[in-house]
Amino acid sequence: MRDLLDFKTKKDRDDFLIALAVIGLFFSFFYGFLSCDGDTIIPEEVAAVVAPVIPDDRDEDGIPDKTDKCPDLAGIVLNEGCPADADADGIYDGEDKCPNLVGPLSNDGCPLDGDDDGIFDKEDACPELMGVAENNGCPPDADGDGVYDVNDKCPEKAGKAENDGCPEIKLEEAERTLLATAMQNVEFVTGSADLKPTSQAVLNQIANLMTKYRSYKLDIDGHTDNRGDAAMNLQLSQSRAQACYNYLLNAGIAKNRISFRGFGANKPLDSNDTAQGRKRNRRVEFNLHY
Repeated sequence: MRDLLDFKTKKDRDDFLIALAVIGLFFSFFYGFLSCDGDTIIPEEVAAVVAPVIPDDRDEDGIPDKTDKCPDLAGIVLNEGCPADADADGIYDGEDKCPNLVGPLSNDGCPLDGDDDGIFDKEDACPELMGVAENNGCPPDADGDGVYDVNDKCPEKAGKAENDGCPEIKLEEAERTLLATAMQNVEFVTGSADLKPTSQAVLNQIANLMTKYRSYKLDIDGHTDNRGDAAMNLQLSQSRAQACYNYLLNAGIAKNRISFRGFGANKPLDSNDTAQGRKRNRRVEFNLHY
């Protein structure tokens, strides 16, 4: 024992005394703990901390799997755990090109638009025709006559469908008779496009008619019977129509108001088997229009 207390240096002695003090304190604390008769030594204001029980939540969206209709997709409470779907069309907003409009999956969540005019079918009065919003999805109809501009020969004048969207030509009875009989009264030298002098009076009357009705236009159509070569007949019919066209130009009718065509023997009025029929088929027709 003497050997144990025989310290070589003052530091060795101090260290030994400190160790004894620590051991003494430890035993004093332990003894006091055992003698508390079961009373807790933790202050009453300190409550035991119990770790919360976290339910299964595979998608970690804060909604337990047992109440989550989309347990593998992070969602929101408003959609019962599924991703947001503002228009409730079954296509989640992240994949819905029209998140605020109901549409099928086949159209990426947007309403159908069969004619690709940007107007959805349910609002499109013409779902199979590309149109414009100002005409409820139908093609433009500037004059509002029900004939779309693309088919309307008079897009700025209200007319009828049977008249290609143009108004009805209004003429006096004598003027209608003039146009109806002009096809036979305008005559040519046989086999040529030279006008007979007797034709000038009729053509002058037609020129006066065009001057009176300045909003009208005139088509001049030449026809022949079927005798002779078909190609030559076609050329002859066109030349005769052009002869009338040139006469009206010289009479002062504007070029943009008249046109001419030749049909040869392709549009007969009567049989070519009789002289009378062939005579009727050789003609120049004058058709007024807008």
